[in-house]
Amino acid sequence: MSKAKKQLLRQSILVAVGLLGSSLLPAHAATSATPTKKVYKIKQVSKDLLRMVDKAALTKVKPVYGAETALIPKKFLHGQESTQNASTILSFVPGINATSTNPIGVKTHISVRGFSQTQVGYTFDNLPIADLFNGGLSGGNNNYADLTNLIPVTLGETSGIQVTYGTPPPDVNAVGAIGGNINYLPKVPSSKQYESVFAGYGSFNTRSYGAEINTGAAAGYGNLLLRFSSRQTAGYLEHSPDREYSYYAAYDLPQISPTSKWSLVFLLNKNQGATAARMPKALLDQYGPYYQWPTSFTYANSKAEHMMAILQNKTLISSHAVFGFKGFYAYTNSHRLEYVNPDANSQYNSFVTFYLNPALTVCQYSGNDFMGNDSAACQAQTINGDNYHSYTYTTNTFGLNPSIEWLNHYVNLKAGGLAVVSTYNSRDYVYGTPNVPEVPGYNNLWDEHGWRIYGKVYAQAKIKPTSNLAITPGIKYETISTRINDVPGYYYSVGATSGKTYSEVSPYVGIQYKPTKAVTLYANYAKGFKYPNITAFYAADSNATTTSPATPVTIKPESVNTYQFGAAYNKGPVDASISFYRSDFNNTFSSYYDTTNGLTYEYNIGSSQYQGINIATAYALDANLSLYGNYSIQEAEYTSNSSSAYGVSTSIGESRPNTPTYLAGLGILGHYMGTRARLYGNLVGPQYIEASTGAPTHLSMPAYATMNFNLAHTFMIHQYGIKNVTLSLSGVNLLNSEASVLEKQFPYTNGASGNYLEAEPMMPRSFFGTVKMVF
Repeated sequence: MSKAKKQLLRQSILVAVGLLGSSLLPAHAATSATPTKKVYKIKQVSKDLLRMVDKAALTKVKPVYGAETALIPKKFLHGQESTQNASTILSFVPGINATSTNPIGVKTHISVRGFSQTQVGYTFDNLPIADLFNGGLSGGNNNYADLTNLIPVTLGETSGIQVTYGTPPPDVNAVGAIGGNINYLPKVPSSKQYESVFAGYGSFNTRSYGAEINTGAAAGYGNLLLRFSSRQTAGYLEHSPDREYSYYAAYDLPQISPTSKWSLVFLLNKNQGATAARMPKALLDQYGPYYQWPTSFTYANSKAEHMMAILQNKTLISSHAVFGFKGFYAYTNSHRLEYVNPDANSQYNSFVTFYLNPALTVCQYSGNDFMGNDSAACQAQTINGDNYHSYTYTTNTFGLNPSIEWLNHYVNLKAGGLAVVSTYNSRDYVYGTPNVPEVPGYNNLWDEHGWRIYGKVYAQAKIKPTSNLAITPGIKYETISTRINDVPGYYYSVGATSGKTYSEVSPYVGIQYKPTKAVTLYANYAKGFKYPNITAFYAADSNATTTSPATPVTIKPESVNTYQFGAAYNKGPVDASISFYRSDFNNTFSSYYDTTNGLTYEYNIGSSQYQGINIATAYALDANLSLYGNYSIQEAEYTSNSSSAYGVSTSIGESRPNTPTYLAGLGILGHYMGTRARLYGNLVGPQYIEASTGAPTHLSMPAYATMNFNLAHTFMIHQYGIKNVTLSLSGVNLLNSEASVLEKQFPYTNGASGNYLEAEPMMPRSFFGTVKMVF
């Protein structure tokens, strides 16, 4: 592109966004007089007043408010998008194990210091992006209704990822984040103008391409960043193709005044592909680790999209205080069409639940009482086949996040709140042909509508009585109300409405002390709550009859008391830390998957305890070469003898499932001139396997190791309008380990006795190359 054309394109974009920005400003903004007194510009004090993540090395574990945090910085994200996604890249961080079943990032599993992904919070720009009804980034991966192809955020939309270990402080806007929080920092416009294009190719016919344009800061026009990317893969599992489209925009509006700043962020991620099945381990041993059901037997195709829009303002209300406001809207839609051969007869309960020619009982009520208290006429109807399942899950979420922060030499004060309203519709219809009609009361397994309202207010302080001591007390009050409405269907013959409201207070206190410049000692205590998933309400609705309403919801929030303490050392080439943690749980959550009807029910099962040690080190050999390593010991077990209504019992000392007993990482990083290289390995220890009922088992997955590398070189061109070209090559699982990343125990079906294991294999050895040109 010629310089003249580039300038014309830039001016056109600036004019367009300038008109948009001016339309959002008051009419008098352009003519306001320049104040004669000193103006404190927002940039002058934002470093102190506005919470920003400090730049840090990849493996540096840094205490913040007495709790451990780790950062994957922006520089580390460069060159990783071809081989990693926003979930699996977390495995570089000490104490985290993250996997997915294709290079793009579907069907993710994440644990943080042994805590499951539904016990961990996920935020984008400190706003919740986890599913408010089920937790996790993709619906929790606990039940038949998993949103396995949903990808809320991609690496190309982030400028860094911050991990908070343990129950986070009150100002972290995650819901139910009792085991930690993962905050994706949005990519923001830079002050310099640039354009770039990129493309890549790799194993499993994986292809990617995209473009990015940044207009650069210009007075009166603001600054706009636009990005588009696409990735597609044939997948390493049999017949499991997948494709993703990502659209992203970030816009800094023209400033109304030097003390106020408005910005907009928009992202839209679409995914379409096959939904891979968790396969019986016996079949993987027989046919190979990447075997999937023949499509003549069963298959599933999914479409999923996630959209989020954020409007943010930061305004200095004095030289020592800033007011912040964020308003956001998020939309999620996932649709999956599954096929099951009507002649199928399998002893395995696949990811598809088999319902062959069920008879629905449809009731027509003579009155207006939805609960069925009036007389009703019911009759059974037979569906025209059920070998196609059309499952759809849709949410709409609206939220407001105001805050105010005041700073002086000895005390920082912060207060604020979060208000979120989310609605959802989950429905599953069956039919004999792919064009499944949706007729409530005729061919729906379920069709439920619900809403959740979440509110939080908090206050937090950072008290600095001396230069080397900081104490952070805080408290938050939160309330959450849930209501669901099930229309008549296969599972809910009369339909029902149920719900419950929970309110809790969570204290927090952290302390940091620096006895020397190189040493930091820290500790914190936090209380947190995880509120029941929507699956906790299913049993209440399914018990409704034509003469009685849904039974009361009796499940209690999962509560935790978390204690952490540790030490960090940073001097010269050495960066090291060690920490200890313990989390005591009451009303521990577990989930029961009923293989006879395909529904999941959440329940409480006694008390439990998570504890462990984290060690992280880094050593700079010289200015160009450094080593890093980390090691985590993790233990999770029940601390009470308990039983549930679903026949599950636990005993003191029994291990909680899906918690690796240890995690370890070792790597070497180098850079010289325009070349960057990285070689790293991860070791994942054994972990106990969970039964489909939520009961612990005495079976465990063996330990496994992976090794990966990344090599990139940037050529400085400065000719023909090209600033530079970067070539990169990455390799994943160089050891070609054939381990499972997740296994679960299920009972045989169709009258067969005993249990079997289902497994998800890890990605085999693979290579990916990319090229990026910057103009």
